[in-house]
Amino acid sequence: MGNVRVSHPARASIRATVVAVIALLAASVPAIAHAAPRASDFDFSPYRSVNADDYRSVAYVDNGRHYFTAGGWRCQIGPQANAMACRGRPATAPPGTIGVAVSGESQGPYWVRKGTSFQLGPVSGYRPRVLPVGSRITVANVTCAAPRAGVVACRNWNRGFLLSRAGHRFLYPAGDTAHSANPKRHPQPARQ
Repeated sequence: MGNVRVSHPARASIRATVVAVIALLAASVPAIAHAAPRASDFDFSPYRSVNADDYRSVAYVDNGRHYFTAGGWRCQIGPQANAMACRGRPATAPPGTIGVAVSGESQGPYWVRKGTSFQLGPVSGYRPRVLPVGSRITVANVTCAAPRAGVVACRNWNRGFLLSRAGHRFLYPAGDTAHSANPKRHPQPARQ
């Protein structure tokens, strides 16, 4: 086969058709209400690691969970692998929210609402230690970090959340429906 030459008017027509198809597709897709978070929000490699044993409640009723506070958020990891939760309500959470949880690799993050039986915090009276800003804790396939004052972020292999008083960002696999929604726009957590 030889080279095919396309005349200038034909190229212009093809280009116009491609632009029209892209515009049509863009117009037919609804507004993105579940925008994906930036991957860098969940890269905890720059943070100092802490000894996770210092954050573990040994009380039987706490079922092996690890607890910490970070920037006003009260968080836990466990009791099973890949599970994490934090108590608190960012401005972008729905009414009645008391926290957020990921129960494992297959579902979440979900908002935890008032009146739920979900355990958010120690039952034993254990007093969680502060996770210092710029540090991270890793337990049972979960890593949580305190990137800045007033901000906490947690993730397992493919799910996670970032919380600040101003807003939230949820991480979940592409095409997944087993989670609560991200805000339409991701407010930037306050930098201090």
